[in-house]
Amino acid sequence: MRPDKIMREFEFEDRNYQVSEIKKRFGIKDKTWRIWMYGDGKKKKPIDKSLMGLIKIPGTNYCVVDPYVFQDWFKELCNAK
Repeated sequence: MRPDKIMREFEFEDRNYQVSEIKKRFGIKDKTWRIWMYGDGKKKKPIDKSLMGLIKIPGTNYCVVDPYVFQDWFKELCNAK
């Protein structure tokens, strides 16, 4: 039996981050991010963006990410402590 996964806690500045910064910090590939955002057209449905900490900027197609909400969501997704 293997011990529970332990995920490193990142420290963030007091601001919202661009999607590219979050993907780089957590090592998430573009294809994975697209599937989370839009689904894969087969079985996977898009994930609720508010659960991921994404905030849409009104009047644009642009989103920023609340890093603490995203980190908590990502840890839960990975079943890590």
